[in-house]
Amino acid sequence: MSVVERIQYSDEFLDKKNISNNINILWGKAIPILQHRKYLYDRYTRKYDTSDVIVALEFYISTIASGYFGGKEPQYKVKKINETQKGILQKIFKKVFGDKNNPKEFQTIIDYITKYNDNGSFFYDCVKDYINTGACYGLVYENKDNEVVYAHTSSLTSVAIWNYETPAQKIGLLRYWTENSNNGGLDIHLELITKDYKKHYISGIETTTINKDTEVDFKEEQEEDKPVLWNDIPIFAVENPDGLALFENVITLIKKHEQVIKNNANIFQYNDNAKLKITGFTPQNDPLIEVTDKDGKTTTIKNPEREKEDEAILNAKVFYTPDNTGDIDWVIKNVDDTASENHKKTCLDLPLMISGVPNVTDQGFTNADNSSALEKKFFPLDQVLQQADKLFKKELLRMWEIITDRINLKKNTEYDFRDIEVILTRNLPTNNQEIVDNWLKLRGLLSDKTVIDHLPYDLDSESELAEMDAQNEANMQKNMENMQMLGSEQNGQDMGVSQSKDSRTKKDISKNKQTDTKQPTNDIQNIKAKQ
Repeated sequence: MSVVERIQYSDEFLDKKNISNNINILWGKAIPILQHRKYLYDRYTRKYDTSDVIVALEFYISTIASGYFGGKEPQYKVKKINETQKGILQKIFKKVFGDKNNPKEFQTIIDYITKYNDNGSFFYDCVKDYINTGACYGLVYENKDNEVVYAHTSSLTSVAIWNYETPAQKIGLLRYWTENSNNGGLDIHLELITKDYKKHYISGIETTTINKDTEVDFKEEQEEDKPVLWNDIPIFAVENPDGLALFENVITLIKKHEQVIKNNANIFQYNDNAKLKITGFTPQNDPLIEVTDKDGKTTTIKNPEREKEDEAILNAKVFYTPDNTGDIDWVIKNVDDTASENHKKTCLDLPLMISGVPNVTDQGFTNADNSSALEKKFFPLDQVLQQADKLFKKELLRMWEIITDRINLKKNTEYDFRDIEVILTRNLPTNNQEIVDNWLKLRGLLSDKTVIDHLPYDLDSESELAEMDAQNEANMQKNMENMQMLGSEQNGQDMGVSQSKDSRTKKDISKNKQTDTKQPTNDIQNIKAKQ
């Protein structure tokens, strides 16, 4: 079997009554795939490579691609179905959609589960495995605290089993690990998970190495036979349809690049130890002489006197040749440095071009001073990863289908996993100010909650809106108190002015009365005086 093929069997092959007889066959199909993935992973790390020259372009390609695709954790948003959509769906499918699915409640549950499981770490680990080995896996289970857990499991020890449907469906996951035996060897353990059971097997034959020729005889651990209480296989599995790691097609080019560097290094090393060529001069001693041992056997050896003579010539400050045709020079290898560097650059550019990863030392990359320019540099890698984007979105939604069914079963709810939108965001440097300005311009057209959710500051829109409501209410209360105080002060001032006016009016009236009373008296006195 080619190592790029996936494992496919009929559903009956994994049936509980047949699997004990088939487990050794299943292991035989899995081990070449796992060994090939181990080879790819070793190419990524280059940890055990003993070559003279190592240029770990596999590590560079994998690191850049994994960070770009998996650097930001996926977002899960519960979509809201408007009344028009509900009416159309009800008319066409004769079903009522969205009425029993509380979006806010469902979103809160999803947010709680993702935070509990460190969603970003799980996603990045899966992406890294997919980039390096062409496959990634995870387990979905419920722990002893009744928390829903999804955890990454290595693609070096796991492989999915598919059936022959169109499209092929996952029917199982096989995992293996080894334990040290009491005799110094290794015991191979297998775990097989299907939608009906989870079984544990141990090989009865100890071994020191694991490969396709390793003899095994797996026996089931009966006490660890457990039913699977989920509506589907509780696993997360993404396998590249072509069985390729991202850098697998350029391994030969990477080797060529290393060979060019090695050849140049060898030339410099050769020239460093170059031989001296002398013409027009004959040494006094022969380079080789024959010696006879005590048994009369003759052998040819280097002439010690000739070695001394050559050493003296090399160390001499001046060397004279006996005739005019003589010359002295070093025998070296001449290299066209420009051609060599161009060839080396070609061997570097080709694997990066085919894998789609930009060269961060390229002048065009270093001159990319804004997010738009960077997006253009990463455009080829984005095209390479389009297939991965679709596969991950599909499998993540399937994982939430499993989790949603579990919640509905235990909590007697009717959430619909199809209302979940999976959002995968590429990890690129962004201009936060530009993003904020663009979203703030949409206020009035979109709700404040939507605007806050899309701001690049990891804000909780529900909490922020609640805080804004509380702040506005406090401001309104304070304004009302200030207005009341201002009104009281104004009333006091008005009353003071009014009282002052009344007092002045009374005094004027009294004065006028007095004036009116005295006026006639004065007039009479004046008349009498005249008389």
